[in-house]
Amino acid sequence: MVLVSYVWHKKFSMNGFKQTLSIHRWAVILGILVSLIVAFPQSYFRIEHRNDPVYQGIELLPDSPWAARVREIQDGNGFGSIYYKDGKGDPYLHLPFGSMTVAYMGKAFSLDINNTILLSRFVLPFFATLLIYAFVYYLSRDKLAALCSAAVILLADSILGLSGVTRILQGISPSSFLELSRPVYSAMIFIPFFAFLACFWQFLQKRNLHALPAQAWQVGHTGWRWGVASAALLGLNFYNYFYTWTYIYAFMAVLALIFIIKKRWQELKLVTSVALGALVVAVPYFVNLYKASLYPTYEEVGLRHGIVTSHTPIFVGLTVLAALVIFLIWFSREDKEKYYFSLALLLTPFLTLNQQIITGKVLQEGHYHWYFHRPIAVIFVLIIIFYWLSRRGLVSYKKILASLIVLVSLATGTYIQAWSYYIDYPTRDGGAIAIERQKYGPVVDWLNENANKNEVVFANIETSHVTVVYTPLNVFHHKSVQLFLSATEERLLEAIFTFFRLRQVGRDDAQDIFSKESKRISADVYGVYFRDNFESYDIPPEKLKEIVALYEKTLSTPTAEWLYKIWAKYEVNYLVWDKVKDPIWQLDRFSKLEKMAEFGDMVIYRFNQ
Repeated sequence: MVLVSYVWHKKFSMNGFKQTLSIHRWAVILGILVSLIVAFPQSYFRIEHRNDPVYQGIELLPDSPWAARVREIQDGNGFGSIYYKDGKGDPYLHLPFGSMTVAYMGKAFSLDINNTILLSRFVLPFFATLLIYAFVYYLSRDKLAALCSAAVILLADSILGLSGVTRILQGISPSSFLELSRPVYSAMIFIPFFAFLACFWQFLQKRNLHALPAQAWQVGHTGWRWGVASAALLGLNFYNYFYTWTYIYAFMAVLALIFIIKKRWQELKLVTSVALGALVVAVPYFVNLYKASLYPTYEEVGLRHGIVTSHTPIFVGLTVLAALVIFLIWFSREDKEKYYFSLALLLTPFLTLNQQIITGKVLQEGHYHWYFHRPIAVIFVLIIIFYWLSRRGLVSYKKILASLIVLVSLATGTYIQAWSYYIDYPTRDGGAIAIERQKYGPVVDWLNENANKNEVVFANIETSHVTVVYTPLNVFHHKSVQLFLSATEERLLEAIFTFFRLRQVGRDDAQDIFSKESKRISADVYGVYFRDNFESYDIPPEKLKEIVALYEKTLSTPTAEWLYKIWAKYEVNYLVWDKVKDPIWQLDRFSKLEKMAEFGDMVIYRFNQ
């Protein structure tokens, strides 16, 4: 944002651009280093195994759903259901903008899914770094504060808490890979969020209320351009991340209230114009939401996402409170607009975390804390520290402190990436695990060559995830499928029952096995509902008893007959059997399954109805 502002205001000249680049060169360098740290594990995995016959093209893509969403868009499908064959045209519940950005980035260069994700790991962290830097720099006019803010938020956020510091002192990574390493998010949360804050602050600063509408678009009258950019970015956030636009509107409500109290009516008009302008951009979003609300599963799926009914207030946490206290004591009041703007950002958590007092619907407050409350708190603490060092003329101390913060952040990010790559615990996406997953490579190749697009594959959870990422096919079941409108409770339970029938779970051991695997069943069928309502994934005994009774009812039908009926009902075309992980399945015993290919421990069957 800082680097393109020259082009925004003036006619382009290479000398001017070079001058701007020189002024903010450390931000560019930091952005490049952050991108290299984020992308290095995937890149190094290829280098390490480029001559290894074990390598079959399965790379460091985590079990999270974002890679599958990117693949779904590249395959030309809708966002209504990325796992099931049916439901493609359903209204989307998972906002598409971030996944579309990554998918089209890859399509623009005709990249496969591996290279698409790798490209995004180079590009998105770079822009996230620059936009955090731009916002902090615009607000504080302090390059060192801006540089440190970007470094800490993107690379060292996990050691801001006591547990993170304790783990890293014990030689254990405080997280499993950096957040930025995940496909799409969190980079695509930070990019439009900080782009909006930078533009909105510039709008409040550079407005020209007396300019004629025609003049407002001329060079030198750029205030309204920032306003249009702010409204457009806020509107786009409706399609990107629910917690972003709700946080921003809460922030704007607090800021508007401050302006009302201070009787600053012109500024109030500016805030209102951006808020209303964004709603125009968001009209299709609300149309989609209305269509989704008409589905019979809408409320049920909302509960699976973690919406809890309550009016109980939520404590904002020590991080936010500490930042607010530091702000109120030490933040400069010389620039009233900056003070009001900053105060509104730090007061917003009290509103976002307690909107349920009015609405009665508790959201997953952790999303606000991780991506907005804590980063904003970090930013203002750093701004205040560097401001007071400047006021006291301690410029050399500023540089030493900034160097230390950036170096520690770079070291932390590098350590997290390296530890997660080489150590199996607690991550499930490191280098050793990726080597294990190479066995899926021949299966993926065979399905891509022989199956028709959008056919359905039955497999275990890990094989199903690889299938939806590396092929254009759909799956019978996936651990994240409960979050879509097409996933009824009946369908999800039938999927669980299918796996239990293949495992030959009978009446004698049904109750015991269902009880032992209650947490997994709960997550697969009910999402985070029981966790957020009862503080445990365990299914309540009464509900579990009801589920066991439904399963035992299926046992009156012979296993083969019952499975054929289920596979036909959900249009299963192929079954993939991992003989090592699921030895009890013994798919050779089913007469309607035709063996098509075998690759070591992996066997592919076709279901002939």
